[in-house]
Amino acid sequence: MGQIMQLFVSGLSTGVVYGLIAMGMVLIFRAVGVMNFAQGEFLMFGGYLCYTFNQLLGWNIMISLILASVGMGVVGVLFMRAAYWPLRKAQARAIIVSAMGASMVFKEGSRLIWGSIPVKVDRVLEAPVKLAGGGIIQGQYLAIMIVAAILMLFVYLLLEKTFVGHVMQATAQDQYMASMVGVPVIFSIAMTFALSAMITGIGGGLLAPLFFLNNTMGSTAGAKAFAAIVIGGFGSVQGAVLGGLIVGLVEVFGGAYISTTYQLVLIYIVLIIVLMVRPQGIFSSKIQEKA
Repeated sequence: MGQIMQLFVSGLSTGVVYGLIAMGMVLIFRAVGVMNFAQGEFLMFGGYLCYTFNQLLGWNIMISLILASVGMGVVGVLFMRAAYWPLRKAQARAIIVSAMGASMVFKEGSRLIWGSIPVKVDRVLEAPVKLAGGGIIQGQYLAIMIVAAILMLFVYLLLEKTFVGHVMQATAQDQYMASMVGVPVIFSIAMTFALSAMITGIGGGLLAPLFFLNNTMGSTAGAKAFAAIVIGGFGSVQGAVLGGLIVGLVEVFGGAYISTTYQLVLIYIVLIIVLMVRPQGIFSSKIQEKA
């Protein structure tokens, strides 16, 4: 029982990070109608920014996480201006290819800046945590779930309870009509990209104490987050979070009881099963043509 509880908690904490990545991808998808396949690199780059503040400059890990998140907000806006905005009237495939090219820039840029040797950062919680049944987990797993819950609550309150959030949602629903009533579309889209990069970048800083940071980790994390989106349902924020939790649990339990070699295979087997039973995902978003 203790081992099962350990695996369950570690699966949940890993899953919420995938959920944060998936949430960021969904926010961009809802805003511009295109999936951002460079989202995993936001995780990697945010982790390296946290490493810079924490290990290279010697600052507190919480301050490093906050500064890394702010830095990723700037990176998100720059990414929007360079990879999306010039191609906003082009076909979706052109924007997707642009995002893939940007992901290569992130990978090689991080390798040139920080090198190819894996690195780590400090933990938010150092002390181990005892679980029911006698299990013990690293305190970082608990810290990940707490920080992720705060971030998800923040995103909900921002989108549903603030004027800026309503502007972002109006732009996501219809850019033309939003611009006709005076909504600054470019500002709204830039805010969406910044928010997406910020919450994903924090995920990189939270995972860094558990897994070594390297310039290729974003690709694998992005693939798992995409699987989470498909499982949860395209366009659904709550679906992205639930899908991330499912992916995290499948990854951890599959690695423990089957093989760590086939973790990604197991995730996609679950994805196929979900698509066979419910092709639109667990939380499907109803989409209809506007008159």
